[in-house]
Amino acid sequence: VPFPPPPPPLPPRDRRGADVVRGFHCWALLKPRRANPTRAMKMMLCLRRVVAVAMVLGVVAGMASADPSIPGGAGYALLFSDNVATVEPFHDMPTNELTFEAWVRTSDKCHTGAIVSYAEKTDSSDTNERVAAANSFVVWDIKDLIACRGYAMLDRIPDPENKSCRSAYKKSKEKADQKIDISDGQWHHLAVTWSASKKGRTVVYIDGMKRAESETGITRPIKPGGALVLGADQDCYNGCFEKEQAYYGMMDEVRIWSKELTQTEILKNFRYSGDRLEDRDLVAYWKFDDLMGDRGIMTTHYQAKDSSGRNNNLNVMTMPKQAEDNVLRSGRDLGFPALDFQNNYAMNAYHQGMPNEDITVEFWSKTPKVSDATEDRNMYQELFSFAAVKRGNGDLSDDGGYADAVFMDDAILIEKYNNDYIGSGWLPQITTRDMKSTVGTISVHINANRQGNGYKFDNWIDFAVDWTDNDWHHIAVSWRKSTGETRLYFDGKEYKPFWKSDKHSVAHKSPTKGGVDPHIAAGTERTGSGSLVLGQNQECFAGCFSPTNGFHGSMADLRIWNKVRSGSDIQRDMERRLGGSEDGLAFHYEFRTYDSIIENSVDTDYNGQSIPKYINNLKLGGSGPTWHLSYCPLERADGQPVELPRPGTAGYALELDDQQVLMLENFQNFPSHAVTLEFWMWSADKCRKGSPFSYATGGYEKADNSFLLFDYNDWGVAVMEDEGSYKDHHSGISATDGQWHHIAVTWESRTGETILYEDGRRVWTAKRGEGKTIPSGGTLVIGREQDCLGGCFDSDEGAKGDTQAKEVNEYGSEDFFGMIEEMRLWKVVRTKAEINQGMRADDGLSKKHGYDNPGLDPNHPDLVAYWKFDAGNGYNVIDATGNGHDLRMSFIPQWRVVNWLSICGNGIVEGAEECDDGNQNDGDGCDHTCRTEPGWFCTLERPSVCSRPGDHKDYSGGGSSSGGGASPAPAPHHPR
Repeated sequence: VPFPPPPPPLPPRDRRGADVVRGFHCWALLKPRRANPTRAMKMMLCLRRVVAVAMVLGVVAGMASADPSIPGGAGYALLFSDNVATVEPFHDMPTNELTFEAWVRTSDKCHTGAIVSYAEKTDSSDTNERVAAANSFVVWDIKDLIACRGYAMLDRIPDPENKSCRSAYKKSKEKADQKIDISDGQWHHLAVTWSASKKGRTVVYIDGMKRAESETGITRPIKPGGALVLGADQDCYNGCFEKEQAYYGMMDEVRIWSKELTQTEILKNFRYSGDRLEDRDLVAYWKFDDLMGDRGIMTTHYQAKDSSGRNNNLNVMTMPKQAEDNVLRSGRDLGFPALDFQNNYAMNAYHQGMPNEDITVEFWSKTPKVSDATEDRNMYQELFSFAAVKRGNGDLSDDGGYADAVFMDDAILIEKYNNDYIGSGWLPQITTRDMKSTVGTISVHINANRQGNGYKFDNWIDFAVDWTDNDWHHIAVSWRKSTGETRLYFDGKEYKPFWKSDKHSVAHKSPTKGGVDPHIAAGTERTGSGSLVLGQNQECFAGCFSPTNGFHGSMADLRIWNKVRSGSDIQRDMERRLGGSEDGLAFHYEFRTYDSIIENSVDTDYNGQSIPKYINNLKLGGSGPTWHLSYCPLERADGQPVELPRPGTAGYALELDDQQVLMLENFQNFPSHAVTLEFWMWSADKCRKGSPFSYATGGYEKADNSFLLFDYNDWGVAVMEDEGSYKDHHSGISATDGQWHHIAVTWESRTGETILYEDGRRVWTAKRGEGKTIPSGGTLVIGREQDCLGGCFDSDEGAKGDTQAKEVNEYGSEDFFGMIEEMRLWKVVRTKAEINQGMRADDGLSKKHGYDNPGLDPNHPDLVAYWKFDAGNGYNVIDATGNGHDLRMSFIPQWRVVNWLSICGNGIVEGAEECDDGNQNDGDGCDHTCRTEPGWFCTLERPSVCSRPGDHKDYSGGGSSSGGGASPAPAPHHPR
């Protein structure tokens, strides 16, 4: 395809508004270093919606035309989804007594969920002392909540010696008779107190009520200046996070006091909603209301401000930083600038021209020294991640039962791990006589996805290079498509692999005995377009990151070649600067940052076309909790509940869980031979196999899966009982990272071609229901999976509706936990271009459907049903097409306000903007917040044209705005 390519599809619909959007900050895109024709395309990445995260019952205020949504009295809350927020060093950490308070809301059932963790610095060589310092203060396990102060073991099963923190609660004179389980999806106020003077007494309060107490005997003072982390447990200082201990849920109104509050004091203020609490014992107070002053305009916030007045601001997102020193090798400065990573990334979500055949990737890197401590051993460092797709040839008959097109989250992945597998049972043929250890191993994945697809793309190979120091090292990886030969050079020296998987065929052999055959993924393909991320591991395009695998270290001078380089070439060039004209050099990043960008210095030759170098610049970003409208149950000063958020033009979404059944019986005119289903969804549920759409026309294994989209943690599709085989049952891609995603599925009876799109990208193609006809008159259920008409749901205990007995629940819970909106059902196969067009319309980014009119025309003749989920109250979801396919809820609904934000800098005056000249520069008449600067006039054109008095005589574009009171005529208060 000749360059430039068509505008890329929208990325995951990240409705955070004020947070980083998939590696691009809206403000940075609008200040290009030089003319950039892709600025307009990339601006589509800055999507405007954020959804509130709480229940709305009863009648609510109507929508204001073309206005942004307005937060309620609870302001905003943070959503944690395997990410963290930190204060380090926290000098005001209380020493001898404390109280921790927070409002939390979670429905997570499969993680212990650490809400807060404080770790002290220590230089001790004793393992127990180091772990106790890391566990200086921890509140964890949302299904059986306890708070621990300075224990080396939080839990132990069995624990006959009663050494763990949990045993202290079991021995306590006052303890709860039942587990403290707060994972019911409701808001709960949590308060934990600790006092050294009272024998280390720790008390847990839930919703103001005392639930558990223990006298731990731990009375030593807490050392201030340590690391405070929300959302994860620290197994070492300010790090060593584990996914299993991550918190998945909302958090609001977090306070830390330097005294042990009484129950009366907790009850007095736990629903407080004011701006500040004046109390000298309050050392930190994070309200998470930092977006309140943004006027409904998308803004990036890196910190949550401390409302206690002590300036203990919480780092919600951090960016990679320019390193102070260049790469040093044997005491010599090589002149390569470096970038320091700390669980953040450099990314291009729409990278173009990555070599899709032979390739060599090389760079310099430095990581912290690996000690003998256990906590240092369970660590992965993600260095280089490129996600792409195996496009397939469109022939569904020549894949041997496997999918034709496949998402490859690890199309190219280079990582380092510190686990020692010698003696673990994983490597029975390798002993310590053959290899000292696998700590400091480099692992390479090529054209791989280790989930789904019958493990056909489980391709990886490991090299034991003993990378355990904190020195700079050069890493080079090459792969040859024709043979699959994979080579790794560490500081210019080639290493033999000891472990590999080639299409899930696993082998291991000590390098001293020749190592394993170094060939993987021979003949496989990947697209040249995808998402490139440094410092994180992608589980979906340009996202689904985890701090467990975040890179902590430095990187420099990344070079990507479209050929296999020889060891002598790598060794010759690795310490010298390149000129940029070297044969086969496809990309070169020298890690000099400008405006949060790492520039690519090479125009890329791809399939005979030249891709301009700026297309593949990398944007610096961070992965952290995200802001959402809060419905935390706070109260006003008069004791009444705070007001609810008010919707803007985008209206509402609907939250679904196992306490709801959303159904339509006797669905007439269901598409029979061609289908497109599309919708927007949001979920942070990693525990269940949530099914958003289930259409059944008969009983179990007869026609209960007439058209089914299931398992949002590993998507699968069934048509007329055809679910595929083990080879293609699952797609290997998920959508549960706490971000908004657009999902689309198309099916055609004639060929059976079934295509899955995620965020506008075609990620999976398989064959389902070839030649079959889907009958009308069946039952549709949104958010639950039917095993019989209208019921037999596979659910967890306590779910509502017609649920199956646990012993016949073969897959576990398949209930959808999250939000859905803008769901459309078509009687045709929509093209990729049409799907992307609809996505842009949903976000108010198309010409016909802008900020004041998002969504598609419900009168389109190919639309069978269109559920916008905009009612905001009541038990019905109306079909906007008028075809009568209204959905009915059986239980109390949970409507959500969609936070509708304008995009300052997109050249369109919208919402509360006074002007928009297509950038966020000050001094040109329209400032960085889209307000008219004093002494200027700005038109309301697309984009605004700004000038000073006397610069022109004619103001066009349907009006103008002015700043500084100098306008000759009154400017409109609102641009719409």
